[in-house]
Amino acid sequence: MKIVADYKRIKQQRGSFRVVLMLLAGIVALAGGIAFRAMQPLTVHTVQGQPFSWQSEQWTVVNFFAEWCLPCLREIPELNQVYNEQQFRVLGVSFDELDDEALSAVVTRQNIRFPVVVSNAMTDLPVSMPIVLPTTYIISPEGEVAVTLRGEITQEKLISAIQQAQSELL
Repeated sequence: MKIVADYKRIKQQRGSFRVVLMLLAGIVALAGGIAFRAMQPLTVHTVQGQPFSWQSEQWTVVNFFAEWCLPCLREIPELNQVYNEQQFRVLGVSFDELDDEALSAVVTRQNIRFPVVVSNAMTDLPVSMPIVLPTTYIISPEGEVAVTLRGEITQEKLISAIQQAQSELL
């Protein structure tokens, strides 16, 4: 009887050991995947079909908008001007989960001149989905969120926020 009891105890311990090994292997694989993803340069494709890489020497303005959001629509000419003057990189992100065709139609209707990310690229952005529209993130050249602006912005407000963020990094 003692031999049977010892056998069962050893078998239980081996099973527990295997579970622990499998959990450790899973954790190592997950950490490796996260590290590999972090090392890769993050690039998304715009609705215009162009790649947009987060690696840049310039500051990047990421603006979440929706066509049904009136303050968002009022910001578009301001963002177009910042983009046209090439002071900073500008990327629009549709809050609505539109397909390429519908999002292209919004870009045309609203005369958006800056790149707009395809809606299904949301998971590839280094910023979180906002809970308020409009929301604008200012990304440093290192790829970090330096400033989050909620509510309608103007070109002056945007430039002031970027200048303040730049001075804080010096």
